[in-house]
Amino acid sequence: MVLRNLSSQIGQRSEQGNRRVAAFILENPEFLNEIKDGLIQKNADLLGDCAEVCTMIAEKNPELVAPLAENLLTLLHHKSTRVRWESMHALALVTPLVPELIQDAIPQLEILFRNDKSTIVRDYAIIAAGNLASMGPAQAKAIYPLLNLALTLHDTKFAKHGLDGFSKSAKHLKDDYDELMGIAELYLRHGRPSIHQAAKNLIKALQKLQP
Repeated sequence: MVLRNLSSQIGQRSEQGNRRVAAFILENPEFLNEIKDGLIQKNADLLGDCAEVCTMIAEKNPELVAPLAENLLTLLHHKSTRVRWESMHALALVTPLVPELIQDAIPQLEILFRNDKSTIVRDYAIIAAGNLASMGPAQAKAIYPLLNLALTLHDTKFAKHGLDGFSKSAKHLKDDYDELMGIAELYLRHGRPSIHQAAKNLIKALQKLQP
């Protein structure tokens, strides 16, 4: 029932059809199974719509979408850029609910961050990494190299997300206090305001660890 009301299925170029479907499913979660079925179809437009609906639902109720995380993970190497970015966005939102799954997928996230042509895909790969790091010491240690890579790769374009990830996980990385403070102080001198602010936030997070 819901699949035929998705934007691509009603000939709509905007997201309004998908937003209506997402709102309907938030009120009637049993219909999420149809979106799950849609995530294994071959039509790229339909896949993109279903992944976008997952993102819209996860923004309001990530618990509903968490069971679909494995389906979304399989779409991260789809040839359609939109399918990849919507899937990565939805996964970033549900990462705290499926930390084991995302931790196992760290090599996949790194490949995407290094090689994907989509800035949006790379954005949400690092946001997912930061969300994973916030979950505990083991996760923070496992994802540390990827967050560190985000500071420098692609001309510091994603440094803000890397710094944000370190801020979220600072309490789990007490042994790395000196290194993280050095990173924060370095990026405090960065010319981009968003990166400068993220560095300030990291310093504040680290200062809270002081006795």
